[in-house]
Amino acid sequence: QGTRADPSHAPTWQAWALMEHKAGHLDRARQLFEQGTRADPSHAPVYQAWALMEHKAGHLDRARQLFEQGTRADPTDAPTWQAWALMELKRSPNAALRILEQGLQKVYDPPGQASLYCLQGGAYARLGNLAQAEAAFEQAFRLAPREPRNHYFYALQVLEPQKRLPEAIAHYQRALQLNPRPQDRQKIEQALRRLTPRLPKS
Repeated sequence: QGTRADPSHAPTWQAWALMEHKAGHLDRARQLFEQGTRADPSHAPVYQAWALMEHKAGHLDRARQLFEQGTRADPTDAPTWQAWALMELKRSPNAALRILEQGLQKVYDPPGQASLYCLQGGAYARLGNLAQAEAAFEQAFRLAPREPRNHYFYALQVLEPQKRLPEAIAHYQRALQLNPRPQDRQKIEQALRRLTPRLPKS
């Protein structure tokens, strides 16, 4: 009904496609995602959602094509760059870093840039490049000082591996103070419970 009322509204096509995907109707979902890209070729979230569906279905090359189309459709859309880099990170941190470098040249809003720097820091940490990881997280803190996830991932990916436990605990505590989302709060509280008994006795 929503697409009949406004067939040019890409988010409505996207929502319908996601419903079909959830029901297991992948071919129908693909048709609806295609309609969404035709309704508004500049709406990157449609390409992102479609790419994630294809990735989940095991179609990696198709997912990459869709992410590339999405970042061309709207190069300033940070979540599409982020989702693409996250997909590649599990297979190749270097591939993820190349995507993030491209995104950081196109994304201009500070929260969006911060999300990419945070992921960049995690990719460098995975490669063992801790100095570069530190520098990336510093940029994330500068651009979005009140984003809880920056503190959480910095503690988890940079401080804990270096056994800098008091600093890690301080960043987890700071993340809690910044009112994280419920699912993030649970992870942060679990990390604090895990680390507190390991603090060296004074």
